[in-house]
Amino acid sequence: MDIDKVLEKIKNDFDIAITTARFNGKKYRNGHKAKEALIRSQRIINLIHEVIKKEFKKCGVSVQMIHPPIGSSKPEIKLKGFLKSKNQDVAIIPTKKVEKILSVNIRSQLSSLSKNIDTLYERTFAEALNLHLSYPKQCLGEVYLIPTHEYDDKTMVKNKILFKKVSKIGDYIKMFEAINNRRSTNKDEYKYERVCLLIVDFRSKKPKLYSSIKELKKDGLVSENVKESLDNLNIKDFAKDMLKIYTERFGKSIID
Repeated sequence: MDIDKVLEKIKNDFDIAITTARFNGKKYRNGHKAKEALIRSQRIINLIHEVIKKEFKKCGVSVQMIHPPIGSSKPEIKLKGFLKSKNQDVAIIPTKKVEKILSVNIRSQLSSLSKNIDTLYERTFAEALNLHLSYPKQCLGEVYLIPTHEYDDKTMVKNKILFKKVSKIGDYIKMFEAINNRRSTNKDEYKYERVCLLIVDFRSKKPKLYSSIKELKKDGLVSENVKESLDNLNIKDFAKDMLKIYTERFGKSIID
């Protein structure tokens, strides 16, 4: 599935869990509990994992280098960082040398985003720092799915879908732009080589993925005064950009 089909699938699974209070054949106390079970299952996030893996394949990466294998969520590669070890959602492994492993971590937050954004951002920031302090040349990517309008947790308890007012999209873009586009290997360890911010409006039957500030302004989702750009934060060329940086550091033949 391409990213648009994946977003439709995510919305469908989310909405069914909330309105029926069921997930995977099991009945829950309410839609909120069923939604939590859906998230814990990793079914939603694994769909995005597959999109990213296939993007690397399209760019010429051998499927033997992609971990977990396409179509599977296991086994994940665990990397030992400066402070802790962490499984990597998607990893490209051309050699056994850890620093030459290209890795991407993928997250989503469709509800309670504004309440938890500081904690989520600090965690994102810390994970790049954790690995870059140990492996300064390592190419790290981050994919983050956020909604233009959060699902309302309170109405989920009644098995109903309601969306909150528009999220602080401009602020989130600024935050992720600040940890994007790491080029030097001897500084900015807190940054990622490439961040992909998936900004999606889930209110309509077919979710809308935004790829430019112009689109967001047109729909009144960010202020006309916003100066930030999505050019280096959208999914277009994400894998290509990651591989370009990798090639600059380690040489093209390693991936080919």
